[in-house]
Amino acid sequence: MRPLTSKACLSAALCLIVAPHAWADIMRCGNKLIEKGDSIVTVKALCGVPASVEQSYTPDNVPMEIWTYNRGPNQFLMTVRIINGIVVEIRTLHEYGR
Repeated sequence: MRPLTSKACLSAALCLIVAPHAWADIMRCGNKLIEKGDSIVTVKALCGVPASVEQSYTPDNVPMEIWTYNRGPNQFLMTVRIINGIVVEIRTLHEYGR
C-alpha cells in the first residue's frame, strides 16, 4: 500500500473544509430536501412545525422569520430564514439538539 502524498492530503483536507459549506443551503427532512427558494408551505409540509420561530422585519419592512429545527441529540440544530414566505437561507448551527 502506497502512503498518501502531500498533494492527496491537501486535497482531502480541502474537501473537509469545504463540505459543510456546500450543504449549507439544503436541509433533509425525512427522505425529502428543502432548499433556498422553497415556500413556507413546502417547508412546513416536509419538515413539520419548527422548535422555535423568531419573527421580525427586514430593513425594508418585509416580514422575516427564522425557524429553528431541533432534530435530536445526535444531529445539529438547523435554522431556516424565511423572507416574505420564501426560504432565503438554511444554516447548520454546529450545536447538537436535545
